[in-house]
Amino acid sequence: MRPITYALSSIALCAAPAFAQDVPPVTTHDLGDGIYALTNDRAGNVGILAGPDGVFMIDTQMEIFAPSLEDAIHAVSDGDDVDLVLNTHLHGDHVLGNSYFAERGATVMAHPNVRPGLIEPNFMALSGRTPDALSGLALPTVNVDEGDTVTMNGQTARFYHAPNAHTDGDLFVVFEEANVIHAGDLLFNRRFPFIDLDNGGSVQGYIRGMEKIIAQADEETVIISGHGPMASVSDLQASVDMLKAGQEAVMALVSEGKTLDEIQVAMPLADYHSDWNWGFITTERMVWTFYRDMTGLTE
Repeated sequence: MRPITYALSSIALCAAPAFAQDVPPVTTHDLGDGIYALTNDRAGNVGILAGPDGVFMIDTQMEIFAPSLEDAIHAVSDGDDVDLVLNTHLHGDHVLGNSYFAERGATVMAHPNVRPGLIEPNFMALSGRTPDALSGLALPTVNVDEGDTVTMNGQTARFYHAPNAHTDGDLFVVFEEANVIHAGDLLFNRRFPFIDLDNGGSVQGYIRGMEKIIAQADEETVIISGHGPMASVSDLQASVDMLKAGQEAVMALVSEGKTLDEIQVAMPLADYHSDWNWGFITTERMVWTFYRDMTGLTE
């Protein structure tokens, strides 16, 4: 993998999530076989398949980042624009660049549950906000699901659905010939994951989703995480093990009749705090997620 950094060409105001307030450079990771990962650690990691048949893009981040993503895409595609986009799920840091690329001719695809959730967003208790409704070119126009494929540039990109995992509309993509997987937000690599309980997500479904990716991978598979660095199957397994252990630790305290406040004080995830805690999903928020998933209660 060769990391290459491109400077941004423009700066714009953004009404996106709070963690995306500045505009960092894009780093391009060359994964071979015409496949690239574009990352900036402010939004979901983007996948690109480029070649003579055209450009396939996985997730679009946000409009504020779109010009820099476009520059990076042009650099690896001999200046070609994006033809196809897949949104791995409905969160803004993966879909708010849709309009930018659709205006330039891209067709946007997603799981059937994504478009309705963008048109009529749900209140999200963890963030305390309801995302803005989207319309027009911001919306996916083609539904895809488990088993559908994109075949171009010598690659078969096969889609897999993980029900009720990160959300209710998560797809991950397996580039079969290249042995590369784009996990979407079914992997926050070495970070506590955001499990969106208000949009159909669940802890057990998230675990099953990661295990489904593991079943399609081997020790040589390169995995583009939704957030965090490039990953391997061992990174996925570490996340599965962390979630199972954390779920068990919180469940034991719930079974004792402890309240959420009492569980937070008990610090059931203390062993994971130093390595997995991060700015959005802190250790406290991960405990809250386990507790709400088990009890249906938010406090």
